[in-house]
Amino acid sequence: MNRNMNPSPTPSRQAGKTMIERINTLLTVNLNKILKQEMSNANRINLYDVGEYWVAFEKSAYLLERLVKEDGEPVVLRLKNHPFPIVMQSIYYKRVNEMCHNQVLSKRTLEYLQFLTQPADESSYGRWYEDLLVEND
Repeated sequence: MNRNMNPSPTPSRQAGKTMIERINTLLTVNLNKILKQEMSNANRINLYDVGEYWVAFEKSAYLLERLVKEDGEPVVLRLKNHPFPIVMQSIYYKRVNEMCHNQVLSKRTLEYLQFLTQPADESSYGRWYEDLLVEND
């Protein structure tokens, strides 16, 4: 595990796409894998590169928001043909560079980073998720 790895903001296979197009591609290709990973997630922030931003979903979004509250509000995604809303939190790639110096980075690929953090409290996560859904109805 390394604290001093700087992530790249521009993956080669998605060059030229907008952030929305990158998120759409990410979810089209990897939604089931992401959600399965988040179901058993307790202490990891899983980030996916979408250009100038990295995004986290579900529990990773909750854990990320606890670290960078001032960086923006989570977004509730209601996807066609998906039975429940998905929460997404984004963070500017320069802030992720700072995280690399302050958090334990446990995995890194060109388009994916995983940081270890303090475990999520399930009841706090549940309240956070429900509050977001109520706010966005």
